[in-house]
Amino acid sequence: MTIDIGNSNLKVAFFEHEKMDGFYTLQAPWRDDLDLLISSKNPEKAIISDVRGLDKELMNFLNGKVNYLRLTNTLVLPFLISYETPETLGSDRLANAAGAAKLFPDKNNLIVDCGTCITYTLVNKGHLIGGSISPGIQMRLNALHHFTGKLPLVEFRSELTQIPGKNTVDSIRTGVINAIIAETDGLISQYCSLFTDLNVILTGGSMAFFEKHLKSPIFAVPYLTHEGLHEILKINNI
Repeated sequence: MTIDIGNSNLKVAFFEHEKMDGFYTLQAPWRDDLDLLISSKNPEKAIISDVRGLDKELMNFLNGKVNYLRLTNTLVLPFLISYETPETLGSDRLANAAGAAKLFPDKNNLIVDCGTCITYTLVNKGHLIGGSISPGIQMRLNALHHFTGKLPLVEFRSELTQIPGKNTVDSIRTGVINAIIAETDGLISQYCSLFTDLNVILTGGSMAFFEKHLKSPIFAVPYLTHEGLHEILKINNI
């Protein structure tokens, strides 16, 4: 069982040997739903990735139900870490890098995870070097409303709005949604200019939107984080 505690949801996947055997997104409160899943799937072991600081609560819940690992940078990983502050690396970025190493083992990989935040994680010549972090779509829309006196909270929609926006709602959409595509294409282009033969992998909750609109050549892998968690759990056999 792989558990990913993200900024928005708790996501759970089950693997039978090398194949995923179910993926679930749980909303808070998640205890009853997770208990039902564990009872029905009966996993032998689990791994937890947490970016919200809820892992202690989850570990207390799992005690006595299943053997588990908590993902940290001190585990055995299928890449080396050359990040200046490895202790601050998000476990989701570690898991994504492991998933890329599993699925594209002979490539230099740039993983673009489009979730609450958009993270770029570069693994070059087997070393996780670093990357970039920027606000995701909903965070940007929320910020414009929260930090101003009169701008409305605009609902996200997957189609791009024609520039120029001719009313306030469309102006926000062109400023956030259209611009985030240009920004993402631009950052990918910068990475590709600096590192040769770069394989760009797209994942995350907003993956389908970005896949539809990005001009950059990419591989879309929806469950990359869980593929990586499964790989790390195999390597660190418990």
